[in-house]
Amino acid sequence: MGPQPHHHIINVTVSGSWWSGAKDERNIPHTIMADGAPNGYSTLTFDGNQYKLDFKAAGRPKGYQISIHAPEVVKSGDTKTTFVYANFFNGAQSSRLQMRIGNTGRWLNMQKTLAEDPYFRQIYQAEAAILARFEEAGLQRPFVPLNTARPSSHLWKLRIPAGIPTGTHLIHVRATDKHGRVYDGKRVLRVNEAP
Repeated sequence: MGPQPHHHIINVTVSGSWWSGAKDERNIPHTIMADGAPNGYSTLTFDGNQYKLDFKAAGRPKGYQISIHAPEVVKSGDTKTTFVYANFFNGAQSSRLQMRIGNTGRWLNMQKTLAEDPYFRQIYQAEAAILARFEEAGLQRPFVPLNTARPSSHLWKLRIPAGIPTGTHLIHVRATDKHGRVYDGKRVLRVNEAP
């Protein structure tokens, strides 16, 4: 109890989702967590009674802080009903996320949402289908299944702006944390002519 809100940290684990999920080229499970964050670790840096929290995804560069989920291809008439999701792994209520299309588009504020990460859900469904085929064939499963998805407290979304011309575009997402530090992520989006 106090005049300021208490920042409660629920930390990531190096084992992620308990070493579950399909194995990579090193024979290590990807072990993505049920909220869509990769496995990794956190570092707290103190200066007196002030601190900064940093997240490091295992096997990724230090700057990898955002996972962006959007369809690979969108029909030109469907852009206004299609969402882009950004999972800012170390995000909090005080974080600000913005998105733009291309290098000259206007930055638009993304909305924080409490929902299942659609990227995690996509991986979960694909891997569940693989495991079902192994079971049907009477074979031992090749990896431990993922836990089911849970709502992510560090997920933002925004509809793709209307009027994007057909072609290939770069989605830019920038996240600003409570300390004013800025992180960015990018992803390609193709807009096809509506039939």
